[in-house]
Amino acid sequence: MVTLATPPSTVDGIKRLAKALKREFNVTHLQALDEAARKAGFQNFLHAKRAITTIAAQNYIAYVTVYWNDARSEVRSSGRYTVEVRLTRPLSELLTDGLQVGGAYLSRFKLEAPDHLEMRTDASSQVSAMQYLDQASFTLLFMNSTGLVRVFRNGNVKVMNDLDRVPKADHMTGWEDPQSGDWLLLDEPYISPMPGFRKEWLQEHGLYQVAPRWPGLYYPGQAVPYLISPSQELLAKVQAQVEGLPDSAYPKGMPQEMAYDSKFISPARIASGKQSRSRTMPFTGVRNGAIAYGGAPGARSRWRPARGMPLEKHTTIGPILHKLCNSSMRTAGVTAKVHEKLNQVRSRLEDWAFMEHPGGITAEVDAKLYYGRAIDGYTTPQDTLKAIETVRDLLLKGYEECKPRAQMLAKIEAAAADLQKKVSR
Repeated sequence: MVTLATPPSTVDGIKRLAKALKREFNVTHLQALDEAARKAGFQNFLHAKRAITTIAAQNYIAYVTVYWNDARSEVRSSGRYTVEVRLTRPLSELLTDGLQVGGAYLSRFKLEAPDHLEMRTDASSQVSAMQYLDQASFTLLFMNSTGLVRVFRNGNVKVMNDLDRVPKADHMTGWEDPQSGDWLLLDEPYISPMPGFRKEWLQEHGLYQVAPRWPGLYYPGQAVPYLISPSQELLAKVQAQVEGLPDSAYPKGMPQEMAYDSKFISPARIASGKQSRSRTMPFTGVRNGAIAYGGAPGARSRWRPARGMPLEKHTTIGPILHKLCNSSMRTAGVTAKVHEKLNQVRSRLEDWAFMEHPGGITAEVDAKLYYGRAIDGYTTPQDTLKAIETVRDLLLKGYEECKPRAQMLAKIEAAAADLQKKVSR
């Protein structure tokens, strides 16, 4: 059976598909060409040839891949979608300054190859996978056609932040022209355009607004995009640019559903001769005296000592750290920097305690652990330093040597070193 990861986008690709269809269904060559063209999103082969010729200028194809893993529905599902996006310049050129130029809608992705964006984490369902695909694809088209990037100039960011709440706004993103510095807000609420919408607010703030006939970025075709800017010239230009995007530039139809553990290898990746980099996946098991926990696709696992610390030591260390974290800079020398390190140790040790002793931590024991009501802290830097050294000694005795223990001791020792400077003065 003929299956497609992505529909063919060239005349040659349609012809190759037609040959496969002709063999499988025993149809005429012309019938196979028309059917292959329809699978590619065209009316027939003649329409495909004309349309592909018309958009020949759009000869840079970018690929966007999203994985999903739905474990919460009654029927579990997982898979991969990959779509093509037609650009007028290479994807790597569009993202020369990094994915941050695309703002929130590209933040979950990595540039897997010069022509391929791959989502690092999993979408929670097929529906959300499609939304991530659309947001990323339409953002690339928006940037490609307008030349705009996510707002980055401090002055523009401040102006946007200082604006009073935009009436009935939703899903707003800020963009700017990297050449002129002019900025605009893209607002995408679920509200249809209406005469005089926000007129008084716009006049009060010296702003203008247009509602282009364009799908938008947040929920293409469902939310209603508005462009807001102090520059009428920028609004007119961007409105014309997004309204002028040809339908052929957008991904066509529902993408082919592929297996979750499959991998899309883009043409640029193949041409490079370099092996595709696998997505970050959580680790399971024990390694060098440490055991992995947590993590998800796109997020590395954390590690803790494989052999847990006795609960009695947790209930000894806990109150000391709690008192340290309630100590002040004025009397005990606990600066914000020292407090941050100690609080990180306290938080991580509490996590470890509950994982090391599942079901063994009663409400009474929990009250003796790492958190509780506010208490009086240590009264001198010397007492604080002794308490930190006590915590260090208990951790050395409580856990066997491993990297997670070493990392925790490093935080404790850094806090002690910062405090020692104050004691030595």
